Amino acid sequence: MADFGEFERDLQDILNHLYDPAYQPSTALFNVLGCDPQAGTASAQAAILQAIGELKPAPQVPRAARSWRFYEVLSCRYLQKLTQEETAERLGITPRHLRREQGEAVHALAQHLWQASLARLAGPTLSVPAETPDWLSQLKQELTALQKSAPGSVADVEATVGSVVTLVSPITAKRGVSIQVGEIQRGLMASIHPSGLRQLLVHGMTEWSRLLSSGQIELSAEQTGDQVKVTLMGDAATAGSLPDDTLIRELLNVYGGSAQSRVDGNKLVLDMFLPLAARIKVLVVDDNPDLIHFYQRYVQGTRYQIVPLAEGTRALEVVETVKPDVIVLDVMLPNVDGWELLTSLREHPAARSLPIIICSVVREEELALALGAARYVPKPVRRQEFIQALDQVLAPSDSEIRPG
Repeated sequence: MADFGEFERDLQDILNHLYDPAYQPSTALFNVLGCDPQAGTASAQAAILQAIGELKPAPQVPRAARSWRFYEVLSCRYLQKLTQEETAERLGITPRHLRREQGEAVHALAQHLWQASLARLAGPTLSVPAETPDWLSQLKQELTALQKSAPGSVADVEATVGSVVTLVSPITAKRGVSIQVGEIQRGLMASIHPSGLRQLLVHGMTEWSRLLSSGQIELSAEQTGDQVKVTLMGDAATAGSLPDDTLIRELLNVYGGSAQSRVDGNKLVLDMFLPLAARIKVLVVDDNPDLIHFYQRYVQGTRYQIVPLAEGTRALEVVETVKPDVIVLDVMLPNVDGWELLTSLREHPAARSLPIIICSVVREEELALALGAARYVPKPVRRQEFIQALDQVLAPSDSEIRPG
């Protein structure tokens, strides 16, 4: 199976040739889409068009939500076959803005298809996980590859719980079991790819509902020390009966987590522990709004939070008020010399201990490091390089990062 980055590139390629009968998708793309290559290109095209339709938000979702814009862009471009210019006019935005929106929409579509692929892979284990060790080994490899393809990925626990409850409620309802969301600590982020957390919760809720009497599963989440604890609890149908949690333990092992299941009186309880992902503030001093936009896209779904600043003259003031964990600094600023600003930051009490990454078209790595920068990254910078630079300068003191 391809990694996520390769799949996203293949997806963009087939979208560019969606109605070209002579186009031949890659075998890896067929595999992720769950299509038989022998069925031809039309089967892959149909799967993609169906997936676009599945992205249409529910009527109660506000029209201003990003999910609606993503769906509208994909619908105009690939369902209605409008050109970029026609789509931009239909949506009331500039063609340049549309290109950005389309890139984000295709990324959302890729994530949707990738998660669906993992869900198909996980399906057979819901009945006999303990009897398929080869499958478990394969799943661990797939999740490890997924984490590598999106370094620094974290899951918003509250948002993931909400989406999974909506997904599995029809299944549990058929068994006479409802799902109640209890207390979910706000802003809780776990160091796990969102797809991984989704699979954990999907399996936990569906498998545990098999052993519950008519009633409900209560789901809660909280921070305990440097871990996130997600708890499933419900009334046991048979005292002392525990479900097989082999799959859950295997999934958690991939992410450095653990699980504990127990019977507490007439309650079945499953506690899942995952590493806590503290929010990390990244002050980006750069006057290029397009680049800020890309940085913000780069850190989506990670523990990093971009704090943009176009006026270099305010950098020291913002450091004192925002208290960032790391600074990304351009040296080509309109109102202050970046090298002088780097020197000032290194002398300022509130900034002297902060790691600073110089990200610039100016190829002066030696000077940047001599003036106190922790790392130099030349522009243009790709997502993986950007995330990797942040990870590397923060690695020595990760455990000391302030919760955001």
